[in-house]
Amino acid sequence: MAHPYAGQPIVLTSKHRKLHLIAPPFTEQIGCTLQELSLDTDQLGTFTGEIERTAPPRETAIAKARLGMRASGLQLGIASEGSIGADPLIPFMQSDIEHLVLVDDARGIVISETHRSFDIIAETTTVAPGDGLTQFLIDADFPNHALIVRPHSSTTGDAIKGITDHAELRDAITSRAALSPDGLVVIESDLRAMHSPSRQKNIAEVARQLAARVAQLCPACHLPGWGRVGYERGLHCSACGREQPNALRQERLGCVGCDHTELGTLLATTLDPANCGGCNP
Repeated sequence: MAHPYAGQPIVLTSKHRKLHLIAPPFTEQIGCTLQELSLDTDQLGTFTGEIERTAPPRETAIAKARLGMRASGLQLGIASEGSIGADPLIPFMQSDIEHLVLVDDARGIVISETHRSFDIIAETTTVAPGDGLTQFLIDADFPNHALIVRPHSSTTGDAIKGITDHAELRDAITSRAALSPDGLVVIESDLRAMHSPSRQKNIAEVARQLAARVAQLCPACHLPGWGRVGYERGLHCSACGREQPNALRQERLGCVGCDHTELGTLLATTLDPANCGGCNP
């Protein structure tokens, strides 16, 4: 069966040059054509806080996709949204959670994938003009990763972004310190996609995952987007026999459009005693 998106144009809404990261797996696996449309997606929220993101990441990505769909007149749209900061499961670590969605208004479906990675460079420091920055710049992988400088007293506005040159960095520190009552500036990683190579890798990975999901058609209704929707849980410990009801046993696959589900990959048949609450409390 031919894929319904083969040969179809899809609009990618992005202000931050993501086409080369997202398009290849869709072209290779599905045969569709992505067209990048640069619109003011900052209206939905910015990393630096000038505009607060009010919706969850997945819904923000859907809103971005629909901006491009309305502007282009296409019924297929793709957009991404990233969240970088304290990890929701391991708060003392920093993670990058990338959401990517494909919106299909002709079929009334949204197909999405999420990729969580600890491989992200997102540094910040507060300094005065003339302070040493050697270790910070090493940690921030400057100038490979760009920086933002803003007055310490302000979290919004007055920021200089996309800094990739040492002279430009010195000038930005001097000019932004002059705007700050305490004479300090905040220097932080510029997390916009075109300025963050470590984030680019995560966007490329979530694109690969979403393309693989979109490529699969539902066995029942033949809509794109067949894939994992959850897990079957519950395993008995191989040593003591005690059941751990939350242990992952098998993938559960499902459709984004109908209620058809099937069991997928078997992950385990028994629980390792190292993960048993009785054997290893």
